[in-house]
Amino acid sequence: MIHCLTTYGWAGPWAGAWPFLVVAIALKLALWALIVTALIFAVRWLRRQGPHGHLSTPLEILRARYARGEISRQDFESMRQDVER
Repeated sequence: MIHCLTTYGWAGPWAGAWPFLVVAIALKLALWALIVTALIFAVRWLRRQGPHGHLSTPLEILRARYARGEISRQDFESMRQDVER
């Protein structure tokens, strides 16, 4: 027991290992942050795509809103002119 205290100090033989533990925890947190970020971007990208696998243009979105009755014909024409400029 006395030999251990005089050789390694009060913390034991693992006293110098704490920086590696901190780095390991930081790397694990960074890995999980990267995974979550990648999942968020993947879901957002997939939701932006139309039913045929292509990205919806603003005019297609406008036409879909008009077809669903969300906007009037006057609003549709006004917005269409803005989009086409």
